[in-house]
Amino acid sequence: MERERWRFFHLRTVPGCRWPALPDSVFAQAWNAYLELDRTQWLDPAELVKLQLKQVRALLAHCLRHVPYYREALTDARIVPESIQTMDEFRRIPLLPRRIYQEKVSRALPTQLPAGTVATGSNQTSGSSGTPTNVFQTNMSDLWWYAFYWRDLEWCNVDPTGTLAAIRTTVTTGPELQRMLQGVSQPCWLPALDPLIQTGPSHCMDIRQDPRLQLQWLRSIGPQYLLSFPTNLEALAQLVKREGPLPELLAIQSMSGMLTSEAQAKIESAFGVPVKSNYSCAEVGYIASPCPHGAGLHVHAENVLLEVLDEQGKPCQPGETGRVFVTHLHNLRGPFVRYEVGDEVTLGPALCPCGRGLPLLARVQGKIYPMFRLPVGHLKHSSVLATFLRQMGGHWQHQVIQKAADHVVVRLAIDTTWTDPHVEQVKRVVHDFFEATIRIDVEIHDRLALPANGKFQSMICEVEQPK
Repeated sequence: MERERWRFFHLRTVPGCRWPALPDSVFAQAWNAYLELDRTQWLDPAELVKLQLKQVRALLAHCLRHVPYYREALTDARIVPESIQTMDEFRRIPLLPRRIYQEKVSRALPTQLPAGTVATGSNQTSGSSGTPTNVFQTNMSDLWWYAFYWRDLEWCNVDPTGTLAAIRTTVTTGPELQRMLQGVSQPCWLPALDPLIQTGPSHCMDIRQDPRLQLQWLRSIGPQYLLSFPTNLEALAQLVKREGPLPELLAIQSMSGMLTSEAQAKIESAFGVPVKSNYSCAEVGYIASPCPHGAGLHVHAENVLLEVLDEQGKPCQPGETGRVFVTHLHNLRGPFVRYEVGDEVTLGPALCPCGRGLPLLARVQGKIYPMFRLPVGHLKHSSVLATFLRQMGGHWQHQVIQKAADHVVVRLAIDTTWTDPHVEQVKRVVHDFFEATIRIDVEIHDRLALPANGKFQSMICEVEQPK
């Protein structure tokens, strides 16, 4: 078995120990978790399911004792954790729609955590479906995130000793936003991991910057690796096709959105480098990463038990497309059990030619954030507007439809915190995003219904995009 990782990961070590490297105790668990993944990825699929269910039983036992929502749901369904020995028994657990979790989140938190597990923070989903979800993290979920981050780099053949440029959403305003729009630099990729892994420098720019200025910035720093959103990469690809490639670039990673095969081909053709895209979500972190042999995306079965279900709630077969439900195996503070992610994926073959036993996805349809066209003519990524509408509050669901360069409709399903001044606040946020005074129609609703295809999009652009 190849050990390509040693080309990438250069461990820092405790004082007085030069070789073999010995990680500091703070990071030793995370590194050991990553090394364990090298063994588990080759397990037989049936053995992987058996081990997943072993962890599920521990998760359910914790939920039954300490999480009010799950105690009630499991009791009503007559679920006994130790009885979950097969996937058929696991599927007796009720599905958890996203909206139900959002409504019951206060009862979905545990009254107690296991010894050694501590709360480390909280987060929110981006709200691409119009409604954000609260996510609660622990030291254990963080530890596994690091392990899957390293695995993703290894599988994507991304060398962290190179130079990274990231163009992404940053929740900043005022002077800090102006700084991020110019691009900022730091000596490492992830400060939290710098004590363990040696990396090259990284540079970050807010995605609200004009793509033309993004490209100028990229040429000035000459990165080996570029990380950004699919639609933003498409906009950059159009510019690069006319103006020429980035000579130092080795690979691109697409994040936070659906990368279609057509978009991937367009980006790869323009930049002349491979484009890799993993599948992740804020609720559970890494879900799947590209098979090193190019067969699709392998599910990180050690992190999530992923189900792909049809319209009747039955498991899909290889080659079929269905809705994604996940069970996060290692977060005991904000448990997600058979949780509806809101994405669609297509299952790959039951067995991957590479020999890994991990489940395989042929394609991730996912969600998508479009680019909005500003009155001045250039494009701007709509994820930023979604973020600021979410932070504004007063509503639980939003949808923005760009009808023309100077006309936007904002549809809001308001909650009990909504007040009349929110209307002007919405208009101010939208005007700031579009950098102009435009026509904004604000519609107030009790609920924004799903379209016929069941795929709700919070950001819709009806303006023709430049060729």
